[in-house]
Amino acid sequence: MSVIRKLFLHSPKSYIIALSIATVIAVIRLATTGFDLLFYYIDALTIAGAIVFLVGMLAVVSRFGAFDMFRYSFSSLRRSGKYKDYYEYESKKQETRTRTELTFMCYFTVGAVFLIVGFSLYIFMP
Repeated sequence: MSVIRKLFLHSPKSYIIALSIATVIAVIRLATTGFDLLFYYIDALTIAGAIVFLVGMLAVVSRFGAFDMFRYSFSSLRRSGKYKDYYEYESKKQETRTRTELTFMCYFTVGAVFLIVGFSLYIFMP
């Protein structure tokens, strides 16, 4: 239960945000193509699911430190003097990453649900 809790049971606010992003993308896609054919709904659901899933992938990459150099360079431009060098900055960020939740999993879950619904509608389409 601990693994499931760590991966999927986060605050409902994260799931609401991910669900609202996917819904807005699907409605925008439907508004541009039309609401009359089932294929348009399949298209909208799979596009929204893929975009939300890829946002989750971007969050994973960010969590593992892909953008830390950019963050450090912008913080050093402000001359805050908070960190002596990049190594100190990276070690502090690593400590905080181990304590934070895996908030990107809500994007994976919502994106996967939208993709599964879109693909299953496509498979069972008359």
